[in-house]
Amino acid sequence: MATPIAMPIQGQSVEVCVLIEWCKSEGDAVAAGEILFNYETDKASFEFESPVDGTLLATFYNEGDDVPVLSNMAVIGDDGEDPTTFAPAAAPAPAAPECEAATPPPAIATPAAPVQPATATTAPGANQGVSPRARQAAAATGVDPRSLSGSGPQGRVIERDVLAAPAASATTTAAPSATATVAPGPVLEGDSVKDIKLSNIRKIIATRMVESLQQAAQFTLTAGAEATAIMACRRVIKERREKLGITDININDLVAYATVRTLLQFPEMNAHFLGDKIRQFENVHLAFAADSPRGLLVPVIPFANNMTLNELALAGKELAGQVRDGTISSDQMTGGTFTISNLGSFGVESFTPVLNLPQVAILGVNTITPRPVQENDDYVMRPHLGLSLTIDHRAVDGAPAAAYLKALCANIANFDLALFL
Repeated sequence: MATPIAMPIQGQSVEVCVLIEWCKSEGDAVAAGEILFNYETDKASFEFESPVDGTLLATFYNEGDDVPVLSNMAVIGDDGEDPTTFAPAAAPAPAAPECEAATPPPAIATPAAPVQPATATTAPGANQGVSPRARQAAAATGVDPRSLSGSGPQGRVIERDVLAAPAASATTTAAPSATATVAPGPVLEGDSVKDIKLSNIRKIIATRMVESLQQAAQFTLTAGAEATAIMACRRVIKERREKLGITDININDLVAYATVRTLLQFPEMNAHFLGDKIRQFENVHLAFAADSPRGLLVPVIPFANNMTLNELALAGKELAGQVRDGTISSDQMTGGTFTISNLGSFGVESFTPVLNLPQVAILGVNTITPRPVQENDDYVMRPHLGLSLTIDHRAVDGAPAAAYLKALCANIANFDLALFL
């Protein structure tokens, strides 16, 4: 019996996935549990295992295509069965996910598959809503989403529609897209080049960075926190962690804990700027920048303020491992209220972190360097941890931001391990 294979849902915020690679070809025998194809959301990549045995009768999308979730990707069955009844053009459009923040991928290329996608494209002006990310892209590019044909579920205008919109549909003069094609410069004689096609995740990163810098009034403050106490705590943990029954807590874990505890005293820093209002959060859902082979991802530790130091460190390490392995889901990278980005391990002494919108603040953690400190009539060298705090000046003024940074420096300088276990 023929079995249709649909693009799975990866989190409530995902509307479309990108087909990266077919691991089987039409006509190949497929066993249940074998990898059938690889696909990617805007956050991570995944492998899809065949749920049944049989022959791969047909595939409906090509590698690199955008595929709406729940659309039929292929058909597995017995030789001689007709797979055409499962072609996505004949399938009803899937229902739009009931969620506030939809996350479609922004791939600009139109699908090359001979069969039309499962979601019906509506006529301009007749779309069934606009996704939040499409609204953000429209604000950045000047495109009127109401004039577009929606290719999302039930005719919804999604971010891809906005990014692919022709310049004629723009209502205002806008900056070029972050992924717009640029005329290449000349290659000098005797040199050689290598062109690397942008992955879906890299396109997302490029778009988000441009949107953040275009849409927010970003302002960065820097300070140095004396690190003598926090380094002493790190040494104690390293020497006695087995006896204490805790994980190998590092400097970043200690700074993250101090950051969360300080945020509870400054609710204006643990907030989102929503245009016509500022939303402050009772709990701290701590996001942190994590490097991966696919690019920068930002997982979230929910309710970090309710965790002990050890619990916070364990949660961060688990999420970082999932980022490296490519197994993290989109839902684990949503809902953050404040972000930490640590470049200290690379020896960076100062940098300007870019806001993770709609959050109003992000903390950059730098390396530890010696600085002179006056004691009586003399100066001594003490280790200091560099901190770079970027705020959205639309939501937070310089004085409260400086007050938060001063309090954080004091908490780091007076960090006592006995208080935080």
